[in-house]
Amino acid sequence: MPTTNYPTHPRKILLGTDLSSRCDRAFDRAAELSAQWRATLVIAHALQRDVSSPNTARREVPSWRRAAHEAVLIARQQVRQDLMGRDVSFEVYIEEGEPIDLILKLVRETQCDLIVTGTARSETFGRILLGTTVEQLARQSPVPILVVKTRPRRAYSRVLVATDFSDASRSALSRAAELFPDAAITLLHCYRPILHGLAGDSQCDGDNELAQAEWDEFLSSIPSDLRDRLEMLIEGGSLESVVGAFFADKGLDLLVMGSKGRGAMVHVLLGSTADRLLSSARSDVLIVPGGPNPASS
Repeated sequence: MPTTNYPTHPRKILLGTDLSSRCDRAFDRAAELSAQWRATLVIAHALQRDVSSPNTARREVPSWRRAAHEAVLIARQQVRQDLMGRDVSFEVYIEEGEPIDLILKLVRETQCDLIVTGTARSETFGRILLGTTVEQLARQSPVPILVVKTRPRRAYSRVLVATDFSDASRSALSRAAELFPDAAITLLHCYRPILHGLAGDSQCDGDNELAQAEWDEFLSSIPSDLRDRLEMLIEGGSLESVVGAFFADKGLDLLVMGSKGRGAMVHVLLGSTADRLLSSARSDVLIVPGGPNPASS
């Protein structure tokens, strides 16, 4: 199995938030996981620079957006209220700049093991999940990224791990099993039309045989105790359609995908497929980088 150098459970969880109700679901899930794992919750909020009208816009911006130290005080008070009744330690960081830059900076400086964020479309953290920016975050983040889309009514109990037989997807499976030891895990590979989107029907049997051979080789590299936990599915069709059908028919709390963490996207799991899947998936999504974890080194 590839080494990732992650602790079994995260010691620090970074929550990227705009401190509005749009991020409540991500906040609640991050707080739940922090309490479950006894991890410190690191709250990150980026103040956006307003350069459209330096002289007049400054006076129209509320005080908590004019002075970072005031923003931190207000945010800490809000976080304390939101965490009332939960045994969670937390830190708050508010700085001017781009959200993705602040996230990556804090991951390095505070040695966070997991990033949590939501899907709100806003001019702050919401936009990192749209277009190519999520690809940049997935490429650059040295730690897993949890995209929260659903209200956290329970712990993750039904997990689907998408695999393309790469080391990255093997790392994603291993990490999901470590993080959620009590969850039922299904390992899914979609062999067509992702790999042969323009191929004719005559290639179906060949595609299936090739996928089955790769599947057997992939499973042989997984420890037997982990294999015993898995429900395994190899399906024809697009990843988005199969995941959607799985959610509708069997229920799904969390979809897990792998990335290399640096460099180009891995095969079909990230890139345009991930963009579509992040938009269409009705469950939360965990993206796991495949290399070592520099944040903990």
